Amino acid sequence: MFHSSLSAQDPALRVNLDRAYEQWRAAILAQDARAWAAAITQYRQVVTRNLIVSQRQPFPQAVFAVPLDPPEISGLRLLEAQAVGETAHLLYFGKVNMGGDPGQIPESVLMLKFFYERGAWRFDSSKILKILEQPEIVQQIKSGGRLEFLDYPEFTPPGTAPTVPPLCGIPENMAGCTLQSYGYETKMRINGFDCPVMADHAEKFFVIGGLKNGANDVTLTVKPTDIPAGEERLLQVDFFVLAGKAQKAPVRVFHYESKDAATSSPLKLPVIINEDVLSKGR
Repeated sequence: MFHSSLSAQDPALRVNLDRAYEQWRAAILAQDARAWAAAITQYRQVVTRNLIVSQRQPFPQAVFAVPLDPPEISGLRLLEAQAVGETAHLLYFGKVNMGGDPGQIPESVLMLKFFYERGAWRFDSSKILKILEQPEIVQQIKSGGRLEFLDYPEFTPPGTAPTVPPLCGIPENMAGCTLQSYGYETKMRINGFDCPVMADHAEKFFVIGGLKNGANDVTLTVKPTDIPAGEERLLQVDFFVLAGKAQKAPVRVFHYESKDAATSSPLKLPVIINEDVLSKGR
């Protein structure tokens, strides 16, 4: 549970969050798997592990294969340290260097996210918010006045940490999915693993745990959303089996498409993998 003495107004909050981030950063730089597991949230540890295993990469070794460096925060300007419930964040402003040419790095906002678990704040994830195309935010930051944009929902910790997903196994078939959801809010669940909710968006992602030989349990929960006049809805799902070899192209093994506002929900998709599908595709 969240420790009540660590509030958004507590001057110790920034110190605690900074320390949690630096512990994670030191573990990454040292490529110390034990220290990394101790410094990061359980949620992020499992999500990272599942993604790596789903790509048939070695865990935890692949954690340290990312070419980007964790940014140093000592030279950045703190905008906010805020805690809500069992979640918190630090917001920094400046040139966030992740290993590139310092002269080519634009000014941005770095959001560091934390969850309170196992009796302490743990680092969860980071996000760089490019703000050059939002001049009103840049003006607020540089004017030294009140930062009104910090009141926006996206700049407020959610209060509750997400549920830790189950561990996936090594996939029988390493797979990817393309989901296009325009004019719909779509929740997809694949063999017991939830995908991010999609609304008026398209995304490609690895299937956690891959696709099994035989029938796969794929369910969509679909809700139509408002669309501009003259626009067309599109709900499209494609699954691909990935060979893991550069010279072999992915095989599309399933395709579904709908433009109907009355699409049934929940919708169970008949994703079946067998030798015929793998050899011929869909």
